[in-house]
Amino acid sequence: MAKRRERASEDFFECIVANSSQRLLVVDQDLTIIYASPSYCASRDLSAEQIEGGNLNEFFPASMMVEAQLGEAIRKTLANGQHTRWSGYRQATDDHSDRVINIRLDPYQHDDQSLVLLTIEDITQQHRQLYERNIIQQISEVMLGIISLPRLLHAILTAITAGGAVGLGFNRAVLMLVDEEASLLKAEMAVGPRDAEQAYDIWAQMGLEEHHVLDDLLDDEAELPPPEEQPLYDLVQHLQFPLSETDALPTAAIARRETVHVRDARNNAQVSEQLYELLQAEEFIVAPLLVENQAIGALIASNFVTRRPIAQPDVHLLNTLANQAALAIDRARAYEEIQRRAEELEQAYERLAAAQKEKIEAEKLATIGEVTALVAHEIRNPMSTIGGFARSINQRPDDLQRVQRNSRIIIEEVERLEQILQQLLDFVKPPYSELILDRLEPLIDYAVQMTTSLVGEAHVVLDVNVEERLPEIFLDQKQCQQVMVNLIRNAMEAMPDGGHLEIGARRVEGTVELYVSDTGNGVRPEHLGEIFDTFYTTKPSGTGLGLALTQRIVHQHGAEIKVSSEEGKGSTFAIAFPIPAEQHK
Repeated sequence: MAKRRERASEDFFECIVANSSQRLLVVDQDLTIIYASPSYCASRDLSAEQIEGGNLNEFFPASMMVEAQLGEAIRKTLANGQHTRWSGYRQATDDHSDRVINIRLDPYQHDDQSLVLLTIEDITQQHRQLYERNIIQQISEVMLGIISLPRLLHAILTAITAGGAVGLGFNRAVLMLVDEEASLLKAEMAVGPRDAEQAYDIWAQMGLEEHHVLDDLLDDEAELPPPEEQPLYDLVQHLQFPLSETDALPTAAIARRETVHVRDARNNAQVSEQLYELLQAEEFIVAPLLVENQAIGALIASNFVTRRPIAQPDVHLLNTLANQAALAIDRARAYEEIQRRAEELEQAYERLAAAQKEKIEAEKLATIGEVTALVAHEIRNPMSTIGGFARSINQRPDDLQRVQRNSRIIIEEVERLEQILQQLLDFVKPPYSELILDRLEPLIDYAVQMTTSLVGEAHVVLDVNVEERLPEIFLDQKQCQQVMVNLIRNAMEAMPDGGHLEIGARRVEGTVELYVSDTGNGVRPEHLGEIFDTFYTTKPSGTGLGLALTQRIVHQHGAEIKVSSEEGKGSTFAIAFPIPAEQHK
């Protein structure tokens, strides 16, 4: 009964082992294979009878058994009874390609015999996926760090053609971009050898240099030669296709938005004679560069030297890189466009600044010309008068009455010249305002005193209206006196036949308003916007500087001057001084 249960148990476990996907071997201390699971036999394409009874050395390479000491590890496991695990071992045999495996050694006893169970786990696919993720991540980081489009294109092609842990290991790669205006797909850059001899020279040189990451390789090629000196320039120069040719490669891949793997180019109807002659490869891949499903170009990769077959994982890896490259190219193009526009704006600004400088210089020259003409005009008449009356005195010095009359005229003309010169000096270099908190009443008193001596002769009636308890404001009394002189003289000159002059001050919307109002000729509406312009005047003997200087002084006080006028009825000039915060009540 016990033997029957033991046998049933053995049958049960043998059934489990037989149906397991794990590759299992049982060996003894002489490394003789006692048992080989169906999964292991299938992986080697051998029967159990061909494997069982043989020695492990016949099925495992010497690099693993001797150099890596797998045989010694099995013997130690038998001796000490400890479990052992190997991870990530690369194995290649005559009947299958390079693989990555994990091996577990478990000791167990069977019929008083010490045996070792070898569990072999093939992790080639997982390892490749990890490798692909790592290499794509490296390449993506490099591409994101490059904003120059030529440097980026070179980095992408280098990543495709570099081998080892640096890139995808293709022999040659071509990058093409869509030219929307010309409706063409045009080759921009290619990387790779021209022929087999050059390829072996390049690989021999690279074998002497150790590059662990793509950045190292790119640093060794920091300076790109001009396009005509770059590799495969003649190929790049002639490789272009109309976008309308959607039935032929490489534009067919763009039209279908999918990667195309060509295995027999000579007999493929989509491969034109031109493309075949230029690529010189029977097998190649065309991967479109897509940004939000919009095709911006294509990548072409081949192993035209080694003729190594392109496996499906290689196609998948290139397609993944193409997706990352398309985003990087789109970003670099956007940056180039921003740079181009920035340069255009900078150039436009420089042209504007130059034009502004020329305008300022022209205005300076025009101003100098106006000042010169003004001075010449204003001085010529008084000087002529002074000269004429001086010569008259010189001719008849004994005529006392004539001398006195002529002398008085000469004195008046000299005073007029002094006034003109003072106005020019005041305008060119106005005095700096020294503002202090002060009352407005003293300024109005000064204006009244200055006006009183004039109004009688001019038949002008003067009214003064000052609101009580006006707040103090910041003033420079001397400069404001000059302002009042200018405004009152203008008002008097506007009333040659007499009239009514009003000087006043009042509080208006957070300001203290000082005003001078007359009933004179007024200002035409079309001239109101020009009366404060330098040299603008409607008076036969005016300089056009009085109101311009008045406005400048007012602005130095942080105040505003406004004018309201009606032709034939008079004008009012009002200056609004801001009330300091502490004076608001």
